[in-house]
Amino acid sequence: MAYDITDEKRLQKVARYMEQHGVRVQKSVFELDMEFREAKQIVKGALKLIDKERDKIFIFQVKEKEDLQGDTSISRII
Repeated sequence: MAYDITDEKRLQKVARYMEQHGVRVQKSVFELDMEFREAKQIVKGALKLIDKERDKIFIFQVKEKEDLQGDTSISRII
């Protein structure tokens, strides 16, 4: 999951929330190693913390290597 939050207070809330659920790989990017269904629930929780008109949250589903079978795309989900 990646995010772009315009307000420092909301940014801190989302960062603390995500630290409970994922591993930070960059300042505003977290890795969620779980089923997509579970990740969507975490993103729904994060969406409650933001201003949906000014902030953005992105989730990408990265396929397992053995599931790719020639497809190397990464899907933008939200």
